[in-house]
Amino acid sequence: MKRLLIGSLIGFGITMLFAFAVITYEPNKKTAEVEQMEGLYIFTDCEPVLEYEYLGTVKASIGFSAQYQSVRNKLIKKAKKEFPNAEGLIFHFKAGGTDRCDAIKYK
Repeated sequence: MKRLLIGSLIGFGITMLFAFAVITYEPNKKTAEVEQMEGLYIFTDCEPVLEYEYLGTVKASIGFSAQYQSVRNKLIKKAKKEFPNAEGLIFHFKAGGTDRCDAIKYK
């Protein structure tokens, strides 16, 4: 009886050791580091890999310059004002349309 119990425990222990596999993340051609501006992670034409919570959208108002940096900086300023707890912004630029960004917070 003791042998059976000890044998079962040893078998269970060995099974548990082999059950856990170490997963390592290897960067590939799509992997990148995003810029951080004014304390927010800036995602342009890409999505964050980590899970996040959508907080809201900020749209560019009429009169924004057509220059990327100008529009980006004004959207950042507006998003920080409307969503002070945001950790990142996902930008959506549209030629001939309304530029916008989604404020996010990581889970």
